[in-house]
Amino acid sequence: MRLRFFLSGLLVLTAALVGCASAAPTTRAPEALYLAVEVQHDGQTVASPKVLGFEGHRVVVERKAPSAASPDYRLTLTPHEEGQGYRVLLDLDLPSGHRFGRVGLLHGEEQKVALDSNTELKVMLMRVDSPEFRALIQRAPAKVKGNI
Repeated sequence: MRLRFFLSGLLVLTAALVGCASAAPTTRAPEALYLAVEVQHDGQTVASPKVLGFEGHRVVVERKAPSAASPDYRLTLTPHEEGQGYRVLLDLDLPSGHRFGRVGLLHGEEQKVALDSNTELKVMLMRVDSPEFRALIQRAPAKVKGNI
């Protein structure tokens, strides 16, 4: 009788431990991402950065002339994994003001986002560790420097 209680208690304890182990969150490295953005303001392209970043981390891109007091633009991108794709928070500062938006993207997808009536962003996202990204990098022409 005692053996039966001992074995059934051991079985319950084992089941509880297995259940707790499977419910524990798994830690993984953030996904490396490639983001290509084109910023159009008043019908003119004012920026077209292409950056590498990580899911869950902010990427800040800024263009500023050496003698200028303020930047021509400052773009902050914050990608978060969401379901099968990503949600990207967009924070844009132009001399004409601050704008904010968000877009949901799947891997390899490109979408346009209107931040206001005068400002539109075209955003494309790819996972860095993907055949599509490798094909994009191989297709891009290399810049050739002159002889030194």
